[in-house]
Amino acid sequence: MAATVTRLTCRSRWPTIICRSYGTALAQQPKTKPAPLASSSKPKPKRASESTSQKKATGDADSIEGQLKALDQMRRMPSAYTSTDFWGSPMASFDVQIPYAIPAMVRTLFSQRAYKIRKIKDIWFAIKYNTNNWLKNTFGMFTIARANAFPGLRNVQLRIRPAVWRKLRDVQSLDPNSWLGPLRNIALETYRQTNVAVARQNEEALKMLTVGDFQSKTLQVLRRREKGQKWFWDITSDTSDAVLYVPDPTFMTRLRSFGSWVLRRKSSESTPVVSPVTIVSIRAAEIYLAEQDPKVGNRLVIQALVKFDTTQVLKVTDRHGNPVESDLSKPHRVVQYIILEKIGWYDSPWKLKEQIYRK
Repeated sequence: MAATVTRLTCRSRWPTIICRSYGTALAQQPKTKPAPLASSSKPKPKRASESTSQKKATGDADSIEGQLKALDQMRRMPSAYTSTDFWGSPMASFDVQIPYAIPAMVRTLFSQRAYKIRKIKDIWFAIKYNTNNWLKNTFGMFTIARANAFPGLRNVQLRIRPAVWRKLRDVQSLDPNSWLGPLRNIALETYRQTNVAVARQNEEALKMLTVGDFQSKTLQVLRRREKGQKWFWDITSDTSDAVLYVPDPTFMTRLRSFGSWVLRRKSSESTPVVSPVTIVSIRAAEIYLAEQDPKVGNRLVIQALVKFDTTQVLKVTDRHGNPVESDLSKPHRVVQYIILEKIGWYDSPWKLKEQIYRK
């Protein structure tokens, strides 16, 4: 088609312009070669990312299969090597948690008005944090109950009853009938014996009662003591059963205690007695994976985070028997959060594993 150019004369005062017609526009279109009927080009290679992902998936599958085979071999080995423990290697601490004191945070919110929005966010974070810890505590209690591994208790049965499920969720309960009641007494005695062993420089007893990070740090303190010094350690606060075990309050008791707390806000009454031992977090996992059950105990490793709140005194004398003046020689309050661990298939006591600090 030939290109046609027309001259248009505008009625306006603009000069005459030259424009292209429809035929000119078609004529000036670029000529393209017709596409071949059959493409003779080589197929495009696969992308490097696709080939890499396929190789990675194949490698992951092989590694998982290899791990399963190794685990199956480890499960069979205890029957052939009866004197070797394949599951007793040192373990890291479980994800035990120190709960936040939400009532104290709420009181601070109303007593101190500054940074109110930030404090509300902190309270919301504490609620989620404590709820997460409570759910993990309940699952840990269920795992221990299913294995019948509570210390000092026999034939713990899981039944669909409100009383049973109440005991599962009440980890911090001080009631003498709670499932963790005997463990609280064990924790207090272990704590007392460990401190006495440190004061008397009894490494053998210390190694029997501690493990892991807590043992290494305690041994450092014991070995760095000046020669000739003698330590006398004791708990001066009340640790009797009347303080250690307190029955769970009923609804009316809780209501009366709340009313007394409201009235006590402007009075000078003394604060209630604090329990020397409180279990704030507990975890349990099945670590012994052999085909046959262990000859002693159970398959679990149990770790409980225990809060020790006591009044202590530490008196020190030099090589001549003269007392060494120190703030520790006077009664002072000590609050510690220590992990207590028990390996179920060992005929060994509960041991102090690690001290946890508040963030």
